Amino acid sequence: MKRGASFPYKRLNELLSKLRTEGEGLFVSRFVLTDAKDNTKPPPAGTKLALMSDDDYIPIPVDDKGRFDLPTFSEQRVKDMDFGTNVPKGDLGVRLSIDLATPPEMLDMATVRRIVSVGQRLRTELLPWYVRWMFPQIDGVIVCSDQPQWNLDWTEGGQHLRLPLPSEAQQREPETPKGKPSRACTVLTGQEQWPDAALLQPQPGANTKLYVKLRNPRAS
Repeated sequence: MKRGASFPYKRLNELLSKLRTEGEGLFVSRFVLTDAKDNTKPPPAGTKLALMSDDDYIPIPVDDKGRFDLPTFSEQRVKDMDFGTNVPKGDLGVRLSIDLATPPEMLDMATVRRIVSVGQRLRTELLPWYVRWMFPQIDGVIVCSDQPQWNLDWTEGGQHLRLPLPSEAQQREPETPKGKPSRACTVLTGQEQWPDAALLQPQPGANTKLYVKLRNPRAS
């Protein structure tokens, strides 16, 4: 294992600590090791990853798809901590995504508004400038499904109301490989006039997934 094969862990530790203490349980960080030249491919077979310092050696389990999780530490413990790996420098890539912890069937407009407000507060107020680039600018929630007959349901004045949500042709599912067709998606920004209690109703048995809507997503 060779220490210092990537950037120092101190800054990433700071991002993860803020995300877990100030993110109100709304966000989950996902890490994937990839081939350096193609981030759709897993890392070389036998790849090992660890966090290393003068006093610590902490192995990081990596599954067969390259996925792994990272712990957080005190500022003092992490000050000289680096990543270590058995793969030559320049042969590995790391993909970080910020996912949503809320299941689709529990997403209401109040949660959409919290996701946007907490995400923007993290980026503009709570995260130091030197780690903000690792946290996206969040402008809403993307809902994608293989059965895109979504509704918002709520009760108002003793009446049960249901509002169908249209698919947005310009919105691609973020995980769609480049050049491949996307599943249908709709977007909620929190600026809609619907009440906080309006609850998303995906089709029963549908494969529905939520994503953060980025302000300036890369073209795919």
